[in-house]
Amino acid sequence: MKFILDWSPSFCKDKKQWRGDEEIISLEIFHKECGFATAKVSIGTKNIDRLTDKKYAKIGVQTGDGVELIFCGRLIAFPVGLGNCTMQLEFIAEPDDYCAQLAKFSRENFAEYQSVNNHILCEKNILFDDLFFSSGDFSNPTIFLEGGNKIFHWDMKDGKLSLADINCGRKKVDIDGGEILQDSVKVRIAREPYSKVNLKISASWIQHEYGIVDVLPMIAERFDQHVINSFTNIKSSVENIISEKNGYRLMHCNIKEINSAVSPDFSVKENKFSERKKVRFKRFYFDGKLIVGWTYKQKRKEIVSVKILNPSSQHGREKNIFLRLNEIQLPKKYPSRDYFTYYGCGNKIQYKGDIWECVSPHISGENFEQDKWRFVQKIPDALTDDMSSSFFATNRGKNAIKYAIQKAIALINYSSRHVEIDFCVGAEKFIFVDLDDQITVHDTRFKNGSVSGKIIKKRFVGSADKKIIKFTIGCSAADLSGNFDRLNSYEISITKDENKINPRDIVRKIEIKNSPEQQIEILSNADAHTDLELQSLLKKHATKIKLTLHPLNTTRMVTREIQLPDINLRGEKI
Repeated sequence: MKFILDWSPSFCKDKKQWRGDEEIISLEIFHKECGFATAKVSIGTKNIDRLTDKKYAKIGVQTGDGVELIFCGRLIAFPVGLGNCTMQLEFIAEPDDYCAQLAKFSRENFAEYQSVNNHILCEKNILFDDLFFSSGDFSNPTIFLEGGNKIFHWDMKDGKLSLADINCGRKKVDIDGGEILQDSVKVRIAREPYSKVNLKISASWIQHEYGIVDVLPMIAERFDQHVINSFTNIKSSVENIISEKNGYRLMHCNIKEINSAVSPDFSVKENKFSERKKVRFKRFYFDGKLIVGWTYKQKRKEIVSVKILNPSSQHGREKNIFLRLNEIQLPKKYPSRDYFTYYGCGNKIQYKGDIWECVSPHISGENFEQDKWRFVQKIPDALTDDMSSSFFATNRGKNAIKYAIQKAIALINYSSRHVEIDFCVGAEKFIFVDLDDQITVHDTRFKNGSVSGKIIKKRFVGSADKKIIKFTIGCSAADLSGNFDRLNSYEISITKDENKINPRDIVRKIEIKNSPEQQIEILSNADAHTDLELQSLLKKHATKIKLTLHPLNTTRMVTREIQLPDINLRGEKI
């Protein structure tokens, strides 16, 4: 087995032509998972003067069919060591365009996420939700791998980026125990696997609360025969009954007199010599609408808890993960529909998660008149309705939970690869096995006669008298990656939290001061001498209505905690 080094004008240039520019005395190549391979090459010192302008090199191994490329790299140390006859050079298999490759990977995966309409769960293994990240994170390609079963693999022959499975290699290689060098096997525990992950996801937002109610029927219930009436005109009193404070406002007032009657007879006596005079007053009856509206913003928070259990490691570690989503943004591009508001053609509003355009000028009433509007589209925001009282009950909320669960599964799956095995073999047969491969070692010393694992480290050492490869494989009792696909059919049942004001509950108390019955009693007991005195007494005891409304509490945060059923993972034996 002969190795050849050729100098190149650029990284991985002209892989087929070989000249044999340098004679390799010894060679060591080390490659670790997710990293760039490095090579230490010892060559003769006779050509040291002409090496000062060299930057790139390729290394190949001579086979029966010619020379096969095994490494391309950039010179990073010249020379590392300098002896009487040899000098050592060091190269790294880091391609010139590795930043561009990573940026392309980020763009492609982010575009894939963006193409998912209304955050409906896609069938891809790489799920993603930007509520978990800040805007600056999108240029970091590693965030697209956090919830998956893949890791970066940099090919040390051409520097190309690909994705490798953490458990299963693209190519499976069998090694017999007799091919392993004597006393080279070492087994160690790399980490203790997770048996359970306690996952919590938190979301917070500002909920808009608004509505209307006609309070006039409630006021009428406090009067005899459920009709508002008085011997004084209470229209002005009713119109000023709502204060523009605490989030309430008078939306619509249409108080009208519907009929009238007269009071019983009251008598007055101007002096002790005159006869008593009978006096009557007009009794007013009222009907109409008195619509009160309210609007305020309420702080809300939801916390979802779920336990993910690993059946292949029942006595391992527990992991607590708390994920806090970014602030949920409510739709802001278009205003919400308002009551008793003029809308002209072309005005756009949002109503119950949809965007509508006005096609017929009108003043909005209590109910949404759909024939005067044209549907434009659904709102693609996190909360489609700004009155929504639950985020995790929405489609995107449920998908956010699935994304968080997927991150936990990926963590458990990676921790399950907790046993590392080192062994050495001859290089002749296994020189072309790399980190994207999986090795199964057949040896009677292992339980069931074999053990399988993904290559996580490879070190090749070659010189005139020895050429060996040291492999390190990561072994797991079970492959949990099948649970990622299982998430697509995982049903999350969360009911909406309808913690809203009931329209009939906003009126906490109605007080009627000087009702018509009380007015009759006051006038009947009065010692009046003229009808003007009775009229003055009636004005002094005019009917007044006082409303006490439900307090709108916006200072406290409404918190809701949701506990989901435990998730038992399914593992396939490796």
